[in-house]
Amino acid sequence: MSSVVKPPTVLPRARPDRSYASNPPKSKLGYFLWRQRMWFESTFGLTVMEPWEKVLMLTIFAILFVLVLTGFIKYLPHLAFMHRRAKYYLWGHENGDVFIEASRI
Repeated sequence: MSSVVKPPTVLPRARPDRSYASNPPKSKLGYFLWRQRMWFESTFGLTVMEPWEKVLMLTIFAILFVLVLTGFIKYLPHLAFMHRRAKYYLWGHENGDVFIEASRI
């Protein structure tokens, strides 16, 4: 009744297959891109996610990045106006040459 069960000699690959993480490419450019990918995935915790979760998270990151970038680009023209107004409120005029005018007094 007591028979010993031996494990198979060749085990199947683990799923999901993460061989890309342990085998860096040989070329310098490939190695650089591989390191950047590993840094990105480990920083944001993408290495522990399933593929569909990675796609969802990267889509959310991309949408947020585009929204922030669009807001920044649309906000840039207002910075010059705000800079002039700040100079007016701080120094009483819009000239930046405060020290030159102060020396004329």
